[in-house]
Amino acid sequence: MIYQENKIVIFDWGGIVESHREGEYNCNQVTINIIKKLNPNIKENEIIEKWKECSCDENGRNIGTYKDIENVEDWYKRIKNKFDLTCNFRAFIEIYRKEYAKIYFYKDVVELEHKTKQKCKIGIFSNLTLLDKERINAQINLDKFDYVWLSFEMGERKPNQRIYEKVQNECGMSPKDILFIEDTEENIKTAKKMGWNTCMAYGYEIDKIKESIELFLQNP
Repeated sequence: MIYQENKIVIFDWGGIVESHREGEYNCNQVTINIIKKLNPNIKENEIIEKWKECSCDENGRNIGTYKDIENVEDWYKRIKNKFDLTCNFRAFIEIYRKEYAKIYFYKDVVELEHKTKQKCKIGIFSNLTLLDKERINAQINLDKFDYVWLSFEMGERKPNQRIYEKVQNECGMSPKDILFIEDTEENIKTAKKMGWNTCMAYGYEIDKIKESIELFLQNP
């Protein structure tokens, strides 16, 4: 197939590369393990919801838009208070990175992403925190991508349309020449509103992802 420089396939990360699937070692299980290690008295069934409650500050800013470690430390303080933790920020970060590095991810999807670069441009477009960049790089090698759009670096999160507009403007592609592969319906909805081609899938649906890319590249 001839390389199509006027087309781009944009991949989400969580759920597409990194597992969100029940029964696999996913981010929810890691979050539970982190808190249980730091405070064994916390009820396991309360952890995920309480963790989510700490995501935003009093101004409504999500940790996924924090560019500076000082802001991330403010998030940690909310976590510390919510779960009655006694560790300091440095110890928390060490445990966070160690545990999250164990999450299962789909190596066949990573291989597909890298191979797709031989056919057209590729990008990664993900909501994640400053603390997660080391992990995503270890999993997919960000240098392999023509474009890297991470929410904490852009100061916006999906599904806010502004971040999609930034992505489209930066890559300079027409909406019909963009394929976005994502596992969350809300995020897909904004992409469709922008006029992008979309594929809603999970990383374990590798055949569905392949087919969507092949069909996208076949269409003029």
